[in-house]
Amino acid sequence: MPTAYDLLPNAPKFEFRTLPPTRSLRALGPPSLIGPDGSCRAPTGESEFVGGGIALEMSECDVVQRAGQPDNIDISTGARGERAAVLIYARGERPGIYRFVSGRLVSIERGSEPPAPERPVKKKPAKSKSG
Repeated sequence: MPTAYDLLPNAPKFEFRTLPPTRSLRALGPPSLIGPDGSCRAPTGESEFVGGGIALEMSECDVVQRAGQPDNIDISTGARGERAAVLIYARGERPGIYRFVSGRLVSIERGSEPPAPERPVKKKPAKSKSG
């Protein structure tokens, strides 16, 4: 039976490898997980993330410490039995939907931006009729 390489002899050939992790992440426990009431325990030690932004793989409480208290929290169990949390920020500097699996941020859906202030419309000067 011919393979794809036989049918497309000039196609590039790829070797698939698993890359080693770039850094090790600390194990998550209660200080890193948000409670149903939106509370996080006081941080214990330094965050493994530097800077002021929000990045994938951050813990739930890392995000809350940077973005503030969420407007809505949904904590459940995922299809594989792992913890699943969704934090919704409707306002603030970083509005959006933040999804976590096993306590780590896996996706961010950007929320709607606040409407831009209206600019005053400049009126054109009236044309004078001369004739």
